[in-house]
Amino acid sequence: MTTVPKMKLPDILAQFRKKDRAASQAPSVGQASGKDYAPIQPGDGKKTYQPLKPKGGASRSWPFLVGIVVISILFGINDFIKDSEPFKIASSFVKENQQIKDDLGEVTETAPWFPSSLKTSGSTVQVQLTLRVEGNKGAGKAYVTLVYVRDRWQITAASYENRQGKVGSLIKGEVLDPAVSPAAGKSAGNLSAGHRFFKQNNFKQAVVEYNLVIQTDPNNSVAYYWRGRAYNKLNLPDKALADFERTVELNPTHAEAYNWLGWLSEKDNRYDACIGYLTKAIELKTDNSWSYYHRGRCNYQQGNKKEAARDADQACKLGYQQACKVVKQLKEGK
Repeated sequence: MTTVPKMKLPDILAQFRKKDRAASQAPSVGQASGKDYAPIQPGDGKKTYQPLKPKGGASRSWPFLVGIVVISILFGINDFIKDSEPFKIASSFVKENQQIKDDLGEVTETAPWFPSSLKTSGSTVQVQLTLRVEGNKGAGKAYVTLVYVRDRWQITAASYENRQGKVGSLIKGEVLDPAVSPAAGKSAGNLSAGHRFFKQNNFKQAVVEYNLVIQTDPNNSVAYYWRGRAYNKLNLPDKALADFERTVELNPTHAEAYNWLGWLSEKDNRYDACIGYLTKAIELKTDNSWSYYHRGRCNYQQGNKKEAARDADQACKLGYQQACKVVKQLKEGK
């Protein structure tokens, strides 16, 4: 049985007052010794973690809109090229070219393709076009260079990539706008005069005529090529080399210019350059026995005897008699 202490009412009230004072002096929840125990945000408490706003439909539609704009621009460029005079001239030339007809049959359609470019130099404008050519037997690509001189467009270089991927030149010598006779114009006259002087071994005068062609038509690859040959005859190899380099820059399918570059490099003991130039010539003309033979000579000088033997053997098979003698000497160990 629990015994309750005998306390008077004043004592009981005093006891309650004592408890109330103790309660009022006690630290509140979250406080002790003057420290703040407020809840800490996730992480280090320095970064805010506000909820991310979901991206709206307008943001997601931007890539689609940009794609539409790009496609529209490409179609616009395509239509602009197709309606241009240079493309129409190039297209007409391609459709009538017998080499292309032999590969594709009758040409049914030509369309602008990539790459194509436009260059300006003073008053001269040069356009390089790539055309996708479709015929009854398949499709190929034509590469046509045109220059605007004397108020008309002229075709200065053209090549064709057939269905097997082999590239060959479409023109021999200078080809003008199909509506213009190759003999017409001062440029063509100077070119013919240059050829005439070259055949007469008057190489200085030939250079003068070729200079006049280049002044009128600075992108005429034919004039650069023949001036390079004239310079070579005049024993000016540096000038000849520069002209042959310009020739292949304007007409990358000019195999003979690569042959001359290889020959001049071999004479100058630059055998790496020789091998590079003649390899390009062989790619353009696979039955080029002269190129195989001289590439073999440059390989031999570089110590590449296996490659030299293969080149000599290939040149011999293609009918280059000097190469056959080299093959025999190599087999005999001489």
